[in-house]
Amino acid sequence: MESTTPNQPQRLGETTRMLWNARGRYKRVLATAASLQKVVWKHRKVLGSGDEQALQPLHEDVAASLATLFRDNGGAWIKFAQFLSCRPDLLPAPYIDAFSHLRENAPKAHFDDIQPWLKAQLGHDWADSFSAFNIIPMAAASIAQVHNATLKSGAEVAVKLQQPRVSQEFSEDAAALRLLAKALKPLLREVDVEQIINQLITTTERELDFRLEMTHMQDFSELPHLPGIKVPRVYPTLCSAQMLVTEWIEGKSLSTLLREDEEQARPLLERLQASMMQQVLEFGLFHADPHPGNFIVTPDGDLAVLDFGAVEYVAAEDRQHYTALLMRLLGMGDGPLLPLFEAAGFGGLTEERLEKLSAALVSARQDTDATLADNLRTLLDEFRRLRLVMPDSFVAMVRVLITVGGLMTRYQIPFSWGGFGAR
Repeated sequence: MESTTPNQPQRLGETTRMLWNARGRYKRVLATAASLQKVVWKHRKVLGSGDEQALQPLHEDVAASLATLFRDNGGAWIKFAQFLSCRPDLLPAPYIDAFSHLRENAPKAHFDDIQPWLKAQLGHDWADSFSAFNIIPMAAASIAQVHNATLKSGAEVAVKLQQPRVSQEFSEDAAALRLLAKALKPLLREVDVEQIINQLITTTERELDFRLEMTHMQDFSELPHLPGIKVPRVYPTLCSAQMLVTEWIEGKSLSTLLREDEEQARPLLERLQASMMQQVLEFGLFHADPHPGNFIVTPDGDLAVLDFGAVEYVAAEDRQHYTALLMRLLGMGDGPLLPLFEAAGFGGLTEERLEKLSAALVSARQDTDATLADNLRTLLDEFRRLRLVMPDSFVAMVRVLITVGGLMTRYQIPFSWGGFGAR
């Protein structure tokens, strides 16, 4: 006991500073928690009923409150919302819808804040690494912003800088999120809120280290991609945990092109689809967030892939098991389900749950207008309701298929499995 006593005032001081620095964000968390208590009272008659339809208004109110909190707190909170918006396996649809709107309009840090940060990354003579550096950011996301610069060699580069104070605020926000999880627990009885929060914190913590993204880019660049797919070159000697320097890709984002000239963009969407299926099925290493904003169309017509913060790896054996299970669940095979689930690494399986799942699948197949994305969302929804324990890599793979399938449906492009059913 005596050996730990001298550290206690220091830890108390650190905690006090953390609480003081984050007081504004914590105040909003407490206000949100208080409003959620009112939501509990308002929907008290259906709380814990397990009736998904009756619980919809409750989920909509909670999702709206949380989306406002995430937006107002900014920074890592936006990153948290983006993570949750991609997890229909964890949360009901109202949360996915509410959080999916928090991708755009991220604030940009002023260069007066960025310059000391650059010195911390590259030293006081940081400018010597560049012949030109645009102090006005070209783009901003939840935790970082991108500047255009030119190296001494003449190479034009993109400098992705983590915004100052993000790492410090993350520690403060993780503590607040765990507190919020306790307030949400009685509202979301059908999901393990604390487990979700802990997974969210772990995932965000990984994405705060840009060295991991650098490794992903290097691994991707070594793969035999289809013609017309480009992975930017990375400059490892200039990279750190908070800074990523890559080749500058000139062009227009695919999302912008889709708005301006849908017909011109359609062949590029077909190429995106083919590339994603190759990544998922052949490489087993795939970009886990393939929305159009993460692709640049170059003047030469190439499709350049950006933002490698979210990348997943699925081993060949697991891909085979996941494929067999999906084919069976989507009505493209027969035979008992239980061995397929067990081989794919699922947990929480019982005969009663499999019977309920089979009944739900039969009902879903009667909807002849349902798309691939619709069917896969229904699967994840049923898995969540039945509280099946899904492998993270399976969820990531299905999420990519949902995103790609949804894009193809939206722009009326036939979905191609690319040999998916044959593997």
